[in-house]
Amino acid sequence: MPSKEDTEGHERSPQAAGSIQDAFRRVYHLRTLYDVSKELFGSIEFETVLKNFLLMTMGNFGVSDGFILTRDDPSKEITPFVSMGFIDQDHDSLKSDGLKFLQETSPTTAVADSEVHLQPRGLPATVGCVVPFRVDANCSGLLGLGFKLTDETFTDDDKEVLLTLVNNLIIALNNARTFENIKCLNLDLQKKNVQLEEILSEVDRRVFHLKTLYDVSKDIFGTVDFEAVLRNFLLMTLGNFGVMQGFILTLDTSIGEITHFVPRGCDEADLNALQEGVKEYLLGTHVENWIEKNEPLTDIPFLRGNIACAFPFRVDEACLGLLGLGSKLTGGPYDENDNELLLTLVNNLVIALKNVRSFEEIKGLNEDLQEKNVQLEKTLNELQSAIKKVELLENIKANLSKFVPTTVSRLIEKSPTSSMPEAREQDISVLFLDIEGYTKLSERLDGAALNELIERYFSVFMDAIHANNGDVNETAGDGLMVLFHSEDKTTHALEAVRTSLTIREKAALINREENACSECLIINMGINSGRALVGAAKFESCTGSRWTYTARGMVTNVAARIGALASDGAIHLSRRTADRVNDHFSVKPKGKFRLKNVSGDVEIFTVNE
Repeated sequence: MPSKEDTEGHERSPQAAGSIQDAFRRVYHLRTLYDVSKELFGSIEFETVLKNFLLMTMGNFGVSDGFILTRDDPSKEITPFVSMGFIDQDHDSLKSDGLKFLQETSPTTAVADSEVHLQPRGLPATVGCVVPFRVDANCSGLLGLGFKLTDETFTDDDKEVLLTLVNNLIIALNNARTFENIKCLNLDLQKKNVQLEEILSEVDRRVFHLKTLYDVSKDIFGTVDFEAVLRNFLLMTLGNFGVMQGFILTLDTSIGEITHFVPRGCDEADLNALQEGVKEYLLGTHVENWIEKNEPLTDIPFLRGNIACAFPFRVDEACLGLLGLGSKLTGGPYDENDNELLLTLVNNLVIALKNVRSFEEIKGLNEDLQEKNVQLEKTLNELQSAIKKVELLENIKANLSKFVPTTVSRLIEKSPTSSMPEAREQDISVLFLDIEGYTKLSERLDGAALNELIERYFSVFMDAIHANNGDVNETAGDGLMVLFHSEDKTTHALEAVRTSLTIREKAALINREENACSECLIINMGINSGRALVGAAKFESCTGSRWTYTARGMVTNVAARIGALASDGAIHLSRRTADRVNDHFSVKPKGKFRLKNVSGDVEIFTVNE
């Protein structure tokens, strides 16, 4: 008879066998998960991930038929469809029936909330099970498998493994999406780098042109002698273009004679023929066409020697000229950039020559005036008195312009004798600028130090405002109100935002420069756009009339309120302004706020560069 211990040992054997079987099942599941995951995460293309997943899943479950489709939910389009084992005639029904099944099941973002559907209705009879899943908010999918080759049904363990595998599929697909996005961003960055290089190249060229223009202008405007201007211009031009040969010739068309001829590096034996050829050309009828075109001559058979480029010009009605340049020492041709620079230089030469002519005329007039000085003394005294009055008026105008908005100055200059135009409603952008902690700052600093600090910052801000067509409407001790009213709604909104970003950048730069001292300013700003009543307003009182030019309405009030909510150098935008500039700047919603004297909540946005 077996002992009690033997009996208990036999009773535990089935339990031990079950545990071992369960352990083998778990190991198999982990192995399956490992194999599938290795294939999934080894690829970064969306469709390849789907193909690898389907192939591995079919192999692990012993299935010969399977498909996966993903759907772009907004467009209801399949992107993409992968099938293995099913015949081509079944593909259309798999796609259409699969979309219907997805529509009915509406998978959530979590696969754990989904389920494995065995022998699903509405799909072909060869489909043994399906698992709906969701990749992201705009993409859902459906995995379908045929029946096992062993004719066994899908167990609960199979379902658990399937859901785990599909979870890994979702992660892999999101990784693929992320890689595609990064790839697109890299391509876009490469394009922008190319554009930046082109811009920098253009900037370098422009800087060189400006340097050349400055050097040449300094020499030709430093003298009032006609031939000295021509000589200095030719020397500087030859040097800047790397040319050894050249000339300048001017002709008096009223008498048909050459007035000045300045050659450099030309063969003396060719000088007479060169002058005659240029003279014949300048007296011809076709020269005016070339002067109007502002283009250089390259086909110039009348020129002798190594002259590769010529530029005709007109000083006045009776004076024509021609600049001729030889070939470059580098052997390269004169390109469009050279032609553009040459045109600018020749235009400056014409101005300098006109100045010389004007100086010569003034000099002759002065000599005549000296002879008639006695007779004209009375008239001269009256003229001097009149000049003083004009200077006084100009001084008054210059001083008043410091206190009058630019828009008002332009209106008065345009129509000085007419009355101020009435205020009218128009679409504008209003920027309110405020210094954070101004009250405490004014308590710490004396008036002179505070004024000097404010002027340092605000002087830089004014450059940014005027560069973007802004109009300082009102000033206070710690702030500015600036109007932007271009004809285009988007344009003036963009100008206002560009101004605020430049002001913030300049303020930060000054703060870094002032880091050694304790006083650094933080500038907060608010911008709103919309229709407001803009124009002059007249106020009558016992002391007389007073005019002011401003913008009135809720647009101004909201701009001031949202600016007051800004802190730590923030730039606040209203919804209307943000909508107009969001294609050009990065704007982020900050939330809705209740503003004083404003009905309803106002949504505020912040802007970054």
